[in-house]
Amino acid sequence: MISVQVKSVFFRFFGMMAELRPSGFPEYSPAEQLVFDQIVGIIQAQYQQFGYTHIHTPAVEKNDVLLAKNGEETGKQIFGLYGMAQGAEDLKEYGLHFDLTVPFARYTLDWEHQLTFPFKRYQIQPVWRGERAQKGRFREFFQCDIDAIWKGEKEYFYYDAEIIAVLGKTLTEVLAAVNIQDSVCFHINNKKIIRAFLQEIAGDKAQDLGNLIDKYAKIGQEKFLASLQEDFGFDTEKQQKILKFIQLSSNKIEDLDQLLFFSQNEDFLAGIAELRSVLNLIQDFQKSLGLVFHWVFDMQIIRGLDYYTGTIFEAVFENEPQLGSICGGGRYQNLTGYIDPKRNEYCGVGGSIGISRILSRVFSVQETRKQTVADYLILQFEGEMADSLVLGARFFAEGKCFEVYPYAEKLGKQFAYADKKGIPFVVIYGEGEREKGIYKLKNMQSGEEQEVPLH
Repeated sequence: MISVQVKSVFFRFFGMMAELRPSGFPEYSPAEQLVFDQIVGIIQAQYQQFGYTHIHTPAVEKNDVLLAKNGEETGKQIFGLYGMAQGAEDLKEYGLHFDLTVPFARYTLDWEHQLTFPFKRYQIQPVWRGERAQKGRFREFFQCDIDAIWKGEKEYFYYDAEIIAVLGKTLTEVLAAVNIQDSVCFHINNKKIIRAFLQEIAGDKAQDLGNLIDKYAKIGQEKFLASLQEDFGFDTEKQQKILKFIQLSSNKIEDLDQLLFFSQNEDFLAGIAELRSVLNLIQDFQKSLGLVFHWVFDMQIIRGLDYYTGTIFEAVFENEPQLGSICGGGRYQNLTGYIDPKRNEYCGVGGSIGISRILSRVFSVQETRKQTVADYLILQFEGEMADSLVLGARFFAEGKCFEVYPYAEKLGKQFAYADKKGIPFVVIYGEGEREKGIYKLKNMQSGEEQEVPLH
């Protein structure tokens, strides 16, 4: 039998329950929200431990900022805003942000004289995209971003590795906290390698070929080769070269040498050198900090957003890679220049955890029973509210999360309330307990009772 909690999520994903809320905009039951808050708390703690500073930007940005890079493609994803009374002709000059990187670039320009560079920030906010709602893919979802940004031409490849290390450690902590028996694997590439190879192979069709490679895992080898022949006119030799290139993936740094057979283009070789440096730094992080996430370099990683210029990466569940990327990011150069061409000297690297897909995995396999942060319910007896509040004050001083039952009902009903909300302990403080100078603590799972002295 499916638990009530898992049923609700099942219905929510597959549209089998009438709702007033529009599809693609998730919300959670109290029990599910506790899991959400737990995961966000872990992410925040991990980001802060590595020295990333929290910022918050508005839900909206000016349209010319949102469309500054790749405007036509990005414009298809943006939710525009207008006053309902005025109608569509009242379309505003701003829209909901579709990611947090572009707002961060604008933030950097607005606050540059008050920031110390390199500036390391984290940001956890919802974003909105006009996509078709489906399982694990939403129109509104939370992104949990970290970025390091700096001024000038210094490479700082350290930050490419640090970002991946922080995200890997964070995701490992999250999986352990929610009892998912799985691990995370980062698939890492470099945009210079991809762009140089695609340009040599496909010329002015490089972007189209990149889009096809991005679909390879979904459509399979047969359809991929057919498209190379029918849509691009590539002969068998060129098809096999492309196929061998995108199938190159390894967790051994020395295997990067195999790429040297595909091109001697200057940018191609620079991309290999950068990727080698980043992978070596990641290994240093793993050895020094005892990090257990996995990684491979993978030539199928394309990352569609045009602002990436160097390192690119995506992370997936190793046991369920079909759920798609739960984390992604990369290096960008001169991102601020698309907003203000006169201020194009900022470079950076960042990554983002997509919490919605992690939650969909958690809720599909686990019963989330606890509906409150309270760990204790103080039972209520006739005429003894003042005593209950005195005991509550003691719990408050000890930093415990608790509820006081609001009035004296049959104890069975009060116990049922605690059970339904998943409160693990019930506190009994009646006349007999007061006379003895104790209160009783009942474990709702085991049924065991413990006497706790008041002094």
